[in-house]
Amino acid sequence: MTPFLSEEITVKEVMTSPVIELDSSSTTDMAAGLMAKYKISSILVSRNGKPVGIVTKRDLVEKVVALDRKPSEVRLEEIMSSPLVTIDPTATLEEALRLMTRLGISRLIVSYKGNVQGIISLKDALKITPDIITIAKEQFRLRGIPISKSEPYLEGYCDSCGEWSDMLVRVEDQYVCEECRLELEKRSIT
Repeated sequence: MTPFLSEEITVKEVMTSPVIELDSSSTTDMAAGLMAKYKISSILVSRNGKPVGIVTKRDLVEKVVALDRKPSEVRLEEIMSSPLVTIDPTATLEEALRLMTRLGISRLIVSYKGNVQGIISLKDALKITPDIITIAKEQFRLRGIPISKSEPYLEGYCDSCGEWSDMLVRVEDQYVCEECRLELEKRSIT
C-alpha cells in the first residue's frame, strides 16, 4: 500500500462490531451454532467477563471435527487460541495487515483501553480492496502517472508470422503471438 492510502484508512473504519462472545466453559457446538447463525468465522472467548482467547472455524475443524471429538463435550477453553492479539482502533489498516502477516494470523481483536471494540480480519480488508484500487488510480491520474490498461488475449493468426495463436496481444496496431512480441521488444531495445 502507498502511504497516502494507509493514512486515510484506520482499523475502526474497517472492523466488524459488535463481537460475538461466549464464556470459556461453553461448548464448541454452541460456538458453531452462533457462527452459523450470524454468518461469522470466529467467536471471542471470555472468562469472568474478560476476553481470554478466540475460537475460529478452523479451530473447530482441526481440533474437534478432524479428531472425531464430540462438539457438545469439548469446551472452548480447550481449543481457543490465546493470548489474544489486539490492535488499537486508531491504528492504520496497513499496520493491522503487517501485524497479521508477521504473526501468521487472519484476525485481530480491536481494543481501546482494555475494552473490546470489534474485530478486524483479512476478509474485512479484502472488502475494501476495490475501493483502495479506485483511490490509487485516481491519485495516479491526478499526479499524471500513466496506468497501463491490459487487454485480454485474442485468438487468431499472428499479423507478423501468420501462425495461429490463442494468445495474441496488440503491439503497435498489430496482433502478434508471444514469440513475435518478444522479437519486437528485442528489436526496439537495440
